[in-house]
Amino acid sequence: MSALGRFSDPAPLQMAGAECVAFVGDGETHEIVASVAQQFFDEPVVRDGDTSDALAFLAEAAPPKVLIVDIGDNSSPLSAMLSLTTAFTEDTRLIGIGEINDVSLYRELTGAGVTDYLVKPVSEKALAQALERAEEPAPSANEPAVAEEAKRVVVIGARGGVGASTIAVNFAWLFAEEHGLRTTLVDLDLEFGTVALSLDLEPTRGLREALENPGRIDSLFISSATAKLTDKFSVMATEENLSGEISFSSDAISVLFDSLGRSNECIVVDLPRPAFGVRHQTLRAATHVALVTELSLSGLRDTIRLLGNIEEATSKAKIMVVANRGGGDQQAMRLPDFQKALGRKVDVLIPEESKAFNEAANTGKPLVHFAARSKAAKTLQKLASDILGKKNKARGVKAAGPKKPWLSLGKRSKAK
Repeated sequence: MSALGRFSDPAPLQMAGAECVAFVGDGETHEIVASVAQQFFDEPVVRDGDTSDALAFLAEAAPPKVLIVDIGDNSSPLSAMLSLTTAFTEDTRLIGIGEINDVSLYRELTGAGVTDYLVKPVSEKALAQALERAEEPAPSANEPAVAEEAKRVVVIGARGGVGASTIAVNFAWLFAEEHGLRTTLVDLDLEFGTVALSLDLEPTRGLREALENPGRIDSLFISSATAKLTDKFSVMATEENLSGEISFSSDAISVLFDSLGRSNECIVVDLPRPAFGVRHQTLRAATHVALVTELSLSGLRDTIRLLGNIEEATSKAKIMVVANRGGGDQQAMRLPDFQKALGRKVDVLIPEESKAFNEAANTGKPLVHFAARSKAAKTLQKLASDILGKKNKARGVKAAGPKKPWLSLGKRSKAK
């Protein structure tokens, strides 16, 4: 049972064994912190208090693994938190809770060694995500969090219904869960996107605002607009209503990708065909583009048109033509005839396995997780490895399933 109550109880040493200790100043925050902390720690201690109470505790007891402190009533939040960071080693993670919603303050706090800063009213989801980040190893002072520029893999369909969104979901899962790379999947179809639906996730908020007002994009904003599906796999996907026009800023994609790249090794984008501006920006920023098509006459026409557009937008990205459902009912053309008319080879042919794809979709899991031994899954696995290249293989990352059962992984991301 958690030790709940006021810090006025003269027993700080009795709290010393707790992995998580929190001092909060109001009842609503007290209940949220107590509820969420119990999901992460066996015996968290949550007391009414503030910075002075936390300092008194640290003066008499060893610092806990995670310390949560309410600085809402403090006139100088930065000074208050700095006084705490000097009282323990880098092994302790410090999370501040305050009332000032200011990006500059957040950057100052995190730059000074504070793990995270949350603004009241604190939601269970926001606190859970902060505690998940606190569990991650701190980057070495001598090396950046991401050793090299994040791969930006853009998946776009030549036509609707060719399976581009499905392939994007499977790519992201493979990068994150099989290759162990921090990956965020972004669904840029803000009105009709299916990424969140296919992963049985609640759509997040904030992606539209990020694209319309890129000046608001920072690590705190990214965190609030992202659903964390596993330790390595996050999703940005929204579901805007259809009553208003969405206006994208000219530099939104560049700012969004740069921000995501600071905390990710891979960014996978499910890119819709309409909206020339955002399509051009996204393709220009890509390191890899997978153009998904079907072996049909209409698929050939649109692949030719879109391939030319992609080549105009980017000269640095590796472009792959991926033919989906090879050998299935929708294959109206033979592969040699399709390639001859296209004027280039199809890089990958994914075999038709509609039953496996449909069953995976109905369970909210990627095919490569649901039916990893299927021919289509093996083709996607090889393609994902090819995208990452030999350098990634040399890192010695072994294929592995998720650390936790899949169905339990979405619980925290859906917490309100």
